[in-house]
Amino acid sequence: MSSGTLTAIHLHPVKSCRRVEVEHSTVSPCGLEGDREWQVFSEDGKVLTQRRHPLLALVQPTIIDGGLRLSAPGHGAVEAGRPERVDREVRALLGDEVAVGDGGDEAARWLTALTGTPCRLVALVTSDARRIDLVPSQPVSLADATPVLVANEASRRDLQRRAVEPFGMERFRPNLVLDGPEAWSEDTWTAFSIGAARLEGLVPMPRCAMPQVDQDTAERRKEPALALRAHRWCSEAPSLPERWRSYFRGQGLFGLGATIEPAGAVIRVGDPLAVQATTTPLIPPPA
Repeated sequence: MSSGTLTAIHLHPVKSCRRVEVEHSTVSPCGLEGDREWQVFSEDGKVLTQRRHPLLALVQPTIIDGGLRLSAPGHGAVEAGRPERVDREVRALLGDEVAVGDGGDEAARWLTALTGTPCRLVALVTSDARRIDLVPSQPVSLADATPVLVANEASRRDLQRRAVEPFGMERFRPNLVLDGPEAWSEDTWTAFSIGAARLEGLVPMPRCAMPQVDQDTAERRKEPALALRAHRWCSEAPSLPERWRSYFRGQGLFGLGATIEPAGAVIRVGDPLAVQATTTPLIPPPA
């Protein structure tokens, strides 16, 4: 069985904005506390991401008492109070409707000036506001599809060797970064633990154009898209339910989407990985 060590924990308080690196994190009912609980939406309720607004990569969120502070080079900073009640619905990336609370006019003006698009900052009001059928056992935050994203540094190194330009793990925006397991072995994990947390591996994650955005400059690069296309391409996904196959077909796969429990457990950098059960991967590892 695979073994390894947790080497980094990344939280993304605002989906599609800059990461926060921490030494420890608490498991929440829908993932990790503080991860992807906020998001930027257009005024008509459509999600804004780095795919069309790469400058979001430079927006640094900071969790503060009662809410959130956002800052970006050349744009100063703004604070938003955590909404206490639901006042609108937005459409998440999977097309599902999510009840959220608005973060206020000041944050909306700041983000509109930065993106050039009229938009609003919103947040989950309750941890169980979003459920999707891919994850029947646990609510999901405003993340793409699963409560947490696990990544293997050995797999990134293997993909890097096949690429034409360098890229770091931050491009894939994982929550939990492990080192030590064999490259691509994470695709097979169905039951594993990291320290005090128990995880269930659900699916390797399809990657859009976002990993091409340099998270330090907001500039778009060639990689890792070229390497994913050549070595991690999913052309069919027959083992998945029909509703989800189109989400994976025609995509490069990297990282493992997983559930995590129990709520209240604390995980720390340096915690060991232990894999209890595996299955056949959705696609084979690179030759």
